[in-house]
Amino acid sequence: MTAEPLSAEPLPADRTRTDPSPAGPAPAKRLTAVPPVEPASPGSPPSEPPATEPTAAEPVVTEPAPAARPRAGLAEALVARRNQLTRAAQWFAGTEGDPYGLLLRAGADDPARHEERVRERGPLYRSAPLDTWVTAHRAVAEQVLTDPAFDGTGPDGTPVGLDGLPLRSELLSLDRATAARLAPLTAFGGPLLWAREENCVAQRAATYARRLLEGCGEHFDLAEDFARRLPGPVLAEQFSLPDAAHEEFARVLPDCRHALDGLVCPQPYATARATRTAEATVAALLARHLSEAGGAGGAGADTARAAAVLAVSAAETTAVLIVDTVRRLRARTGAWERLTADPALAAEAVRETLRTAPPLRLETRTTRTETTLAGTELPAGARVAVLMAAAGRDPGAPAGAAPLGLAPDLHFALSAPLITSIAGAALRTLAETLPHLREAGEPVIRPRSPVLLAPARFPVAKRESTPCAS
Repeated sequence: MTAEPLSAEPLPADRTRTDPSPAGPAPAKRLTAVPPVEPASPGSPPSEPPATEPTAAEPVVTEPAPAARPRAGLAEALVARRNQLTRAAQWFAGTEGDPYGLLLRAGADDPARHEERVRERGPLYRSAPLDTWVTAHRAVAEQVLTDPAFDGTGPDGTPVGLDGLPLRSELLSLDRATAARLAPLTAFGGPLLWAREENCVAQRAATYARRLLEGCGEHFDLAEDFARRLPGPVLAEQFSLPDAAHEEFARVLPDCRHALDGLVCPQPYATARATRTAEATVAALLARHLSEAGGAGGAGADTARAAAVLAVSAAETTAVLIVDTVRRLRARTGAWERLTADPALAAEAVRETLRTAPPLRLETRTTRTETTLAGTELPAGARVAVLMAAAGRDPGAPAGAAPLGLAPDLHFALSAPLITSIAGAALRTLAETLPHLREAGEPVIRPRSPVLLAPARFPVAKRESTPCAS
C-alpha cells in the first residue's frame, strides 16, 4: 500500500487566492502556481504550506488586480482553497491521534487498526477535531442507516459547494426521499434496466468479462485492465444505449472513480475537477439517450438521473469488490483452488467480502432533527460517520447477520443489486478461465481513498511461473 502525504494543493495559475479569515475573505496578492510541499517524514504533518498568504507590503506578480478579474475566477479560487483547508484539517486531526482523522488521512497503515480504536471508545465516539460522531458498532450503524432522522446531503441539507467539501459529487449527494423515488426505476425489468432478473445481468457480465480477459496479455493489471473496464459495457447494454454512446459511456465512466471517496475526503484539485467533468459527461450522455423514456421532464428526467446515479455509484464499487475478493481468496491457503474447482462458490465469496472487508468502508449521514443515538442526544445538523467494515465484523452482531457492506439507502439503494451481480459474474469467469491466476507484483492502494481503499494497480499473471528449460 502507498500513502499520499498531504501537500498544499496548487491553485490554478489563472486563479486568485484569498485568505479565508474570520472577518471574511480579503483579496490577496496574485501568486503563480504553488509547488507541493512534502512532509519531513512519513506520517508527519506537512511543513508550512505555501498557502500562507503574502503580506500587504509584498510586491505582486505583474497580473491584473483581483477586482479586474472575473468573479467566477475568484469564486473558483475560494472553492479550491476551502477544499485544501478541509484536507489540512483531516491531516492534523490524525496528527493529534484522532482515529477518525487517521482513517480519513488514508495512509499506508492498516485502517482496521484505527477502526478498532473507534470501537474501543464505545458505541458512539466523538471526533472532536472534525466535529463528527463515529460508530463501529453494528446496532448503532443499522439505526443510522435506517432511521429517518439521519439523512444524506440533499435539498434539505447544506447545498453542495457551500460546506467543507465544495467539490463533492453532485450526483451522489442525494437525500433519502430522492433515492426512494428513483430506486424503483432501477429495478430489474423496470423502465431503465433491460434485464428482467439478476441472472440475466450475470450472464451478460460474464460474456463481457470473457472478452476482456481474451484481450489481456499474459501479464495484466486486474484493477485497471479488467475490473474497471467491465461495469461500463454491462451498464451501457442494460441502458440500451446505441453503439456510439455505448463506446463513449464505457470510456468515460471509469474517470468517475474518485466520486465516492470525494464524499468525505477532499481529492486533489485537478482530480476533483476531472471527476466532475466525467460525471457531467456521463449524466449528459444518459439524459440525451434516455430522454425518450418519458419526455424532457417528469418521469423521463428521473429516469436519466437514476441511470447516472446508478452508473457512478456502481462502477468503481464493483471494480473494488472484484479485486478485493480475488486478493482475499489468493491470500488464504487453498481458497482460490476451492473456487476454481467449483466456480459456483463465486457468489458466496463476494458475500463474504461484503461482510468482512466491504468495498464501502465508511458512510456519513447528517441528523435532520434532534435525535438520540446510543444514549447520546444529537442536535439537528450533527454529522455521523458509520465505519461499515468495522460494523460488519462487530463481534457483538447477531450470528448469521446479513452483510452490511453496501448501505441500504441513498445511492446504493439504486445500484447494490447490479454491483453484487456483476462482481459475482466477474469472479466466476476468472475462476473458470484463469484457474492459475497469480500475483505478479506488489498491489498499490490509491491515495486519498478512505471510503473504498481502492486499488491503484493489482498486477497479475495468467499462469503460474515455470522454471526456464536448461
